[in-house]
Amino acid sequence: MMLRGTGAAALTIAAVLSFAAPADAQGVTSRVKARLAAFDGQTLTLQPLAPNGTPAPGDALRVSLSPQARVVQQQKSFFGVLKAGDYAGAAVTERGGRLRAQNVYIYAEPLRGSGEGRFEDNGRLMVNGTVRETRAATQFDGTFTLHYRGATLSGARSRAVCEGRAVPPAYASALACSADATIEVAPGTPVSALTVGDKALLVPGAILSVAVTRQPDGSQTSPGIIVEMPQSPP
Repeated sequence: MMLRGTGAAALTIAAVLSFAAPADAQGVTSRVKARLAAFDGQTLTLQPLAPNGTPAPGDALRVSLSPQARVVQQQKSFFGVLKAGDYAGAAVTERGGRLRAQNVYIYAEPLRGSGEGRFEDNGRLMVNGTVRETRAATQFDGTFTLHYRGATLSGARSRAVCEGRAVPPAYASALACSADATIEVAPGTPVSALTVGDKALLVPGAILSVAVTRQPDGSQTSPGIIVEMPQSPP
């Protein structure tokens, strides 16, 4: 599996690119927020950005797109559009057993099933699944409940938690589980909509969140890119 400017967008890199496309198992994948300087149809020339959106020190990066690279576009949205049956997710914090969203993601139908589960990603807890219900306080805040499949139950029986990424049923182990997670959304929480894009979005000046895989030979490839779109919610 969605921005209030470049600072907030940096928050979504780890949360989303982990399921924008599969990482290359032969390399180590990191996430880079950058402005696109040039794209020749195969190789991205990137100017990395600092968390505040200004150019980061250092040389430009050259990253080749992998043959299966997925381009996803991200647009601002708001909590009120979320409804039962949608596929959605959130980067959350947990306190006292309660989950509070830091970012909420609403996925287009072609992205349904991406990153399903409850798992840590770059130090953040992600939950992705099908919306069971929503309870809006206003169109910008409330709670929603996700039903998701996970890899295994962990913890004591009375407080067991379904965790991990779901795998296709054909490959699921006997420890696979499913659960519901209710997530609180405070006013001002960034909500984003993700849809499938294409290379036509890769124009100079675009702000990108890029998964970068460093190969054993030192080259860098990308299995997935999120392009931030400037449109505001209705």
